[in-house]
Amino acid sequence: MFQWKTFQFFEKELVQVEGLSILEKSLITCSTSGRGKITFGDENGFINMFDRDFNTSISFQGYERMATHCQQLKSSNLLITIGDDEEAIAPTIKVWNLDKMVDHRPQLMKVVKIESPQPIPITALNVIESGEHTEIAVGTADGDVIIVKGIIQRDRAPQQVRYSTEKHNPITGIAFKEQNGRFVLFASTNDKVFAFFDVLGKARKEILDDVGCKMGCSVMSDAQEFILGKKEAVYFYGTEGRGACLAFEGDKKFLAWFRSYLIVIGQETNNSKFNTVKVYDLKNRFIAGSFEHKFQNITHVVSEWGSIFILTNENKLFQLDEKDTQTKLETLFKKNLYSVAINLARSQGYDMASIVDIYRRYGDYLYSKGDYDGAIGQYILTIGNLEPSYVIRKFLDAQRIHNLTSYLQSLHEKGLANADHTTLLFNCYTKLKDEKKLDEFIKNDSDAELNFEIETAIKACRQAGYYKHAIYLAKRHEQHEWYLKILLEDGKGYDEALSYISTLDFYEAENNMKKYGKTLIHARPEQTTQFLVSLCTNWVPRNEKGGEDHTKSSAKNQGNPEEYIYIYIGMTKWAIVFLENIIAKGIAANGVYTSLLDMYLSEDNEKNGRQEEKGKPMSELKKKALDLITSPQSKLDKEEALIICKSHNFGQGLLDLYKKLDLSHEVVQYYMDHDEYKPIIDYCISDESKVRGQNNPNLWIQVLSYFAGKETDCKKEIGQCLQYIERHNLLPPLLVVEILSKKSAATLDMVRDYIVRKLLQENKAITEDERNIREFQEETKKMRAEIEEIKTSAKIFQSNKCTYCTSILDLPAVHFLCMHSYHLRCLGDNESECPVCAPDNRKILEMKKSLEANAVQHDQFFKQLEGSTDGFTTVAEFFGRSIFAKPNPGLNLFTSVDRPPANRY
Repeated sequence: MFQWKTFQFFEKELVQVEGLSILEKSLITCSTSGRGKITFGDENGFINMFDRDFNTSISFQGYERMATHCQQLKSSNLLITIGDDEEAIAPTIKVWNLDKMVDHRPQLMKVVKIESPQPIPITALNVIESGEHTEIAVGTADGDVIIVKGIIQRDRAPQQVRYSTEKHNPITGIAFKEQNGRFVLFASTNDKVFAFFDVLGKARKEILDDVGCKMGCSVMSDAQEFILGKKEAVYFYGTEGRGACLAFEGDKKFLAWFRSYLIVIGQETNNSKFNTVKVYDLKNRFIAGSFEHKFQNITHVVSEWGSIFILTNENKLFQLDEKDTQTKLETLFKKNLYSVAINLARSQGYDMASIVDIYRRYGDYLYSKGDYDGAIGQYILTIGNLEPSYVIRKFLDAQRIHNLTSYLQSLHEKGLANADHTTLLFNCYTKLKDEKKLDEFIKNDSDAELNFEIETAIKACRQAGYYKHAIYLAKRHEQHEWYLKILLEDGKGYDEALSYISTLDFYEAENNMKKYGKTLIHARPEQTTQFLVSLCTNWVPRNEKGGEDHTKSSAKNQGNPEEYIYIYIGMTKWAIVFLENIIAKGIAANGVYTSLLDMYLSEDNEKNGRQEEKGKPMSELKKKALDLITSPQSKLDKEEALIICKSHNFGQGLLDLYKKLDLSHEVVQYYMDHDEYKPIIDYCISDESKVRGQNNPNLWIQVLSYFAGKETDCKKEIGQCLQYIERHNLLPPLLVVEILSKKSAATLDMVRDYIVRKLLQENKAITEDERNIREFQEETKKMRAEIEEIKTSAKIFQSNKCTYCTSILDLPAVHFLCMHSYHLRCLGDNESECPVCAPDNRKILEMKKSLEANAVQHDQFFKQLEGSTDGFTTVAEFFGRSIFAKPNPGLNLFTSVDRPPANRY
């Protein structure tokens, strides 16, 4: 036992209270404890029970002679005793109910005499307490085991079953064990150990060992192991036989069990009157208390209230109190016994945080001693509770990369590492140049959850120059951006990058091409352009074997070509190829055509310059640009195309766009800038421009001003213009004269005939207007006279026929001032209005309402005035509609004719 460390975790104290004086009067023969009391039986048959203050709570005589055994039940407040009432009479079992008192002693529930041909002393007692079973087993001096069934049932007579071991070999100890719902009884003699299986049924006896023990040197542990104490060792037994064996040397007097401790009472010499007490912590393998040369001959050991009580043959009672766990730990810390402290803390149920603190202290101790390997082993156990920086800082300072690597690996294995820890671990691998370890860490084929951040690992491998490992991680964990970034920036693997992107789904492929397209187009222009065309038309990902992978297809499988044009900066040639392919697929939007037009002209300007040379053939690029403008299938935005053509000085394109946009002034101005006389006249008088020219007199002002200002002879062109203006009455003569008079090149001869014709036309128009005025005046005069006559003179109705039915009029009849007469019955319900004149009257009323409504529509007046070639005529027309007349609510010019009054007879 020299390897077992000894600690003094118990304190011994002599119990000195007046209540114990009762023990000094007689010899104590048996003892038990439980339910808050300690019980002693003596040679006079008395049973004495003490409470925690060692006051005698109960003291009564249970037997006439001697109480030999007693046991307090745990499940109920019953006390079972065995003793002798008369000499030469078999021992008696008594069951006492401690909850009921009768004549100052507990109620005696049952008395059972041990059945035997002759009185034989009882050597051992044990009780089963499990559920419905409360049975008693006793061992005798002649080697028998007797099971007493039904000992506590009131309505059941006890039954005794006897099992034999060896004749004349007394039973030294018995104990029950429950196994699979059945009970096994262990029994020991001086030289054997027995087991009785299913002792409450059909029992089966089996010899477990040929090693026995003395009386009292056996006990049942909390782990249901039957323990025997011999001089040379302590043996442990289960149902299958002998188990462990601990070499605790020294003569054993008896064994006891307290909590998780084995208490061994021994003697140094056979004749010594002093005993030694040792308390063994079997779980943690140390001696928790050792008391030598302290006790006189010990007779009984019991435990209650968390203490051990030891009674000597002088009836002195000693109390052993266990120190608290923290005190024990402090003792172990002082001795640097951290392993023992950890085991102790675990056995005492300490929380993880407290145990981790012991690991930390142990690690600090080993670190201070230079045992870095041992220290890192303890620090690893603190992961999850101790801040990792506490450990990392220590081993960074000590330059112990191997130990630090072990710690960081464990940190990752437990999933508690952050990005900094991953970076540091990869730096450790790279400094150690341990590529094998690095491979094991990142190329784990397990499907378990990753214990490090992928992005951080990729960064660390890349920074350390382990590009293959970084690419492996990125590809395996589908970190597409990192894979391509490393492949292109570090490995220049352009073909591999394009091949990899072709396996991605649409959204991933689109994002990565936007990010790395510029790099790829400069390195692999043809392949990248083909790839982009595919991405923008009908994208289907490729699998690793090159076939189509429709599992990655998405609803959106066409990219927007306009979003990729920027990657062709400085690569106009390939941009043109890209956009031409898109247009050829028939899916291009307006922006694609606009961009392609700009690139055609940009590339042409770069090759041929910006200035157009008259008479020089048009280049191929400009022909393509012109086709793009004029093609009926083109989706070119004309306004944007106009800006592009202007910026690149593409005249022919501008001219076509001006015509398409009906920009007449710009078309004419273009011809003027190029001194093309005939196209100017042809454009202005062409069929498609005729309506435009007639509705836009300003166009002819522009043309007339241009020809009049030319230094060359433009008499023919001016004549054509004046002829067209005169024919369609586009400009006032005064305006024509004014335009030509401001130009020095224009002569009177050019406009003489035009002015003469216009004057004759004006005279003719004046004569016609004067005639119309006279006719309107006479008509007006006549109408006023008629109105006056209606208002002042009587009307004589001479009609004798009904206008409606042409029958002879008879009364009642109705006569209207319009000189129509009707039978009253022919008019029906409409008696106030002449059926014949009513439609005309309504037209006049509607005309009046329309004029009144137009009178407030001033915007319409100014709009027509602005677009009119003869403003005076427009104003006169609106005067005729009474638009400028002030409203007069009292005047109604149509009163006499709206509803001509009727005379009824």
